[in-house]
Order: sequence, then structure tokens, then C-alpha cells
Amino acid sequence: MSQFEKRTTELKKLVNQQLAGMLTKKLPITLYDPMRYVLQGGGKRLRPLLVLLACEAVGGKVESCLPAALAVEFLHNFTLIHDDVMDQDEIRRGRLTVHKKWDVSIAILSGDGLVALSYRVLLSKSHPRIAEIGTLFSNTLLEICEGQALDKEFETRKEVAVNEYFVMIQKKTAALMALCAQIGGILGNGTDAETEALRSFGFHLGVAFQLQDDLLDIVADEKLLGKTWGSDIMRRKKTFLLIHALQQGDATTKSQLQAILQKEVIAQSQVEEVKKLFQVAGTIEATQQHINRHFDLARQYLHRLPSSQGRQFLDRFLDSLVKRQY
Repeated sequence: MSQFEKRTTELKKLVNQQLAGMLTKKLPITLYDPMRYVLQGGGKRLRPLLVLLACEAVGGKVESCLPAALAVEFLHNFTLIHDDVMDQDEIRRGRLTVHKKWDVSIAILSGDGLVALSYRVLLSKSHPRIAEIGTLFSNTLLEICEGQALDKEFETRKEVAVNEYFVMIQKKTAALMALCAQIGGILGNGTDAETEALRSFGFHLGVAFQLQDDLLDIVADEKLLGKTWGSDIMRRKKTFLLIHALQQGDATTKSQLQAILQKEVIAQSQVEEVKKLFQVAGTIEATQQHINRHFDLARQYLHRLPSSQGRQFLDRFLDSLVKRQY
């Protein structure tokens, strides 16, 4: 096991212990059981790890930023619960989603509870810049909501421009990754230049991560994916792949894609047809090029930090995302 793997294993264990310790309350069971269920679902803990590693990269101590790391994980899981309701997804991380295991009302309420917990833990530790951190946190939450609203609007629109898609994912996904790296830098007492470099690092990491998610939806192994393969296509989500193929594909490709999209129900068997059309249109290659570009930009911003073991660990963190299969 490498030093990076050893350190991230230690940090992930710490995060999981702390999360479990904050959800010991039993009643009402319809609130706390679903919250525990989601947090025990085996998430990767990428966002709290990003906070902690960013803090260490500027010479900070984990103890100073642990509450913020827990807060972003609570917030992230809130978004997953509510997204699953809106997208009517039945599987998350290989298990039933909250609204399928319980019901929609319970899913909404348990998501709200996680937001409340995120603020409670974020504000539990005093810091000279806690007001600024609270504002950043609130602004990011609003951005995530804006991104999700755009994502849902796009589903019912016939045409979505590539730049509109990028605005959406910058809000829905990249904003939270940027926040994680930024508040890690702030709580680690990094300089303004270091903190801004970390914010940009997290932002481009988030853009690449979402593009990767879109691509994995159609190229990953369903067993590894932990959700229904091709679900974005079945929901007619305006991912970069679909937008690119509809804009850049030849007349035959566009016609065949439109015919599938106009069906009342898109079966999983037709997802394979869409995948082939994406390949013909050069869409999968184009998506990978954008992913690589944003990972490269993330690394450029990261390397504005002085060389250290902490920065090296963030480099390895980035590498782990580049190579991910699900």
C-alpha cells in the first residue's frame, strides 16, 4: 500500500466514524433511519477527502477542517436523495433509493435533515473566517439547486447548447468540488493565492468528474456502476454526449437518435443502439478529450502550490479520479 493509499484509508475511516457518531439519534425513525441508510451506503467519500487533503496541502491539520469535511458529505448525500426522487431512480450504490425503500415524503424530509446537519456541524467549530465559510457554503448550495433546476429543464427542451450544458454542470457538480478544495485551503490557513488555486483545482476536477459520469453511464460495467446502465439515455438527459451527437453527427445519425428519443419509453436494449451512434458521431472520443482537458487544467492549478507531500497526495487523488471505472 502506497503512502497515499494509507493516508486516504485513514482519513476515510475517520470520516466514517465521525459520520456514524453524529447519527445516533433514533426517533423519529422515519427521519433518522433513512439518513443512516444513505450514509452507510458505501459512498467513496471523495468530497470530504478533498477537504482534508486540501487542508494538509497548505500545511493545515485535519482537526481544523474535519467538521467542514463532514458538512460537505452531509450536503452531498442530501443532493443524492433529492436527485433520485426527481429522476425517479430506483437504484443508488447498488441498493434501493430512499424513496423506493420508504416513500417520497420520507426521502424529502431525510434530505432536508441532512442539510440541517451539514450546517450544524459546519458551524460547530469556531474559526476567524467562519462567517465567510458559511456564506461560501450557502452560495454553493444555491448553485447546486440552480444546476439541478437547469438539468431538469433541459430534459423537456428539444435543443440545448453545449455552453448551456457546461453552465449546468459547473453549478450542479463543479461548484461543490471547488468549495471542498477552497474551504480546505481556508481552514488550513493557506494564503489567498493557494486557496484560489485550490478552488480552481476543485472546479476543473468537478467538471471532468461530471463529464466522466456522463460517459460512464453508457460505457461502464453495470455491476460496478451501482445504478441502472444507460439511465441518462432512458431519461433523455441532455448530457454532453447527447448534445454533441445531435449537433455533430451526420444526418443519418441524427435521424436515428431522434427516432429513439421520440419513443414513449426508451428500453435498455435501445441504449446499446445509442452507444453505437455516439461512436459513429465521434462523441465518445470528444467527451474523453474534454475530460482530459479539465483534468489537465486541474493539475496545472494544483501545481501552483509549493511542492510538498500534501500536494503530492492531491496529485494522486486526481490520478485516482482519472482512472476510475465507476
